[in-house]
Order: sequence, then structure tokens, then C-alpha cells
Amino acid sequence: MPVPVACPARGTPLLRVSLSDPDARVLPPLSAERLRQLAEVPEDAPGTVLHHLGLTLSRVEWRSEITVRSQGRPGGPVCGVPFEIRLSLVHAEHSIRLAREIPRNGCLARQVLAHERRHAEVNRRTLREAAEGLRSAARAWAARAEARAPDAAAAAQALQEDLTAAVEPVLARLRAAREEAHAAIDSPEEYRRLGRVCPADQRVLSSRLGDAAPH
Repeated sequence: MPVPVACPARGTPLLRVSLSDPDARVLPPLSAERLRQLAEVPEDAPGTVLHHLGLTLSRVEWRSEITVRSQGRPGGPVCGVPFEIRLSLVHAEHSIRLAREIPRNGCLARQVLAHERRHAEVNRRTLREAAEGLRSAARAWAARAEARAPDAAAAAQALQEDLTAAVEPVLARLRAAREEAHAAIDSPEEYRRLGRVCPADQRVLSSRLGDAAPH
């Protein structure tokens, strides 16, 4: 029987986690209908136009690079272990838009913007928490990770796939935490409050939306 190839000395892999998380940009306003489309809400969904007087968009990307130390017999097989791990979380898109039907720079615009900034802060907070989660998950993974493969390239690919599987639960928790926190912000009480504030601006908004705005 072939003798199993031995793995190189593991050591403590270098681990670098970077986070790019600029504050949300406030972009030019769009129509309430366009905000509804961007939110991907079906036309027959329950709710009110008020839900789409503001929208915070967030898109997160993560990347990983692994440098592998390997050893084996000439022509393979080899055993590879991680030598250096670089992870990055990037807020590739993070923006706020208000509906253009809202009177510009008025009371209601400030209220809706403040509401959307709460969503933006959730995005930033959960991303920071995810970065720490990635660090912990990658460190635990590196302590045991090894791959036996026909050659060094195949071992590196196997380790890359294994790392992706190891950190996916962290990313799943990020998504779940965001959904829960955003739902708490978008409570019926909050929307009723936003429907009552700034009555003068509400009247202007109602006329611009063809009396579709909530009262």
C-alpha cells in the first residue's frame, strides 16, 4: 500500500482580516414608485407607499486568498496546509435614497432620512461583527486545515473551498442579524409615527402621490 504523504509543519498561519465600510452615501432622490421597484416589492404586496419614501441599499462582498505550504513526493501526491490567510469584507454598495415626492430639505425629509440612517447603522454594525466572526472562524479552521491532493495547485484549491465552507455560517449569521434588526426598525409603530409627523409636508406629499400616501 502507498505510504500516506506527510504534511509540512503547521506553525501559526498569518491571518489578516480587512474591512472596507464607508458610511452610506445619500444619493439623489428617485420617485416613490422607483424605490418600490428597487426594493423588489410585488405590486400586490400589503403595505403603504410610506415604506418606499426612503430606501437603504447594501451589497456586501467577501474575498479570500490563501498561501499554502505543501510537501510531497516528486510528481505528487502532496499535502498542503495554510501558511497565510487574507480575508476582506467590502461594502461594495451602501447608499440611501429618498423619494423625490417628499418636499426637499423639509421636516419630513429629515425624519425619513433619520429612519434610513438607522438602517445604515445596522448594516455597518453587523458588518463589523461579521469581520470579527470571520477572524475567529478562520483561526479555528487554520488550526486543523490540511489537504492531500495530486499536486500543490489542487491542494490549494481544496483548502480554498474548505475555507469557504468554514466561514459560510458567519455570513449566514450576518444576513439573519440584518434581517432581524431591519424588521425591528420597520415596525408598524414606526410607520404610524412617520405618517403623523410634519403635517404640512404630509399634505404636499399626499398631493404629489395622488392621495396615495398614508394619513
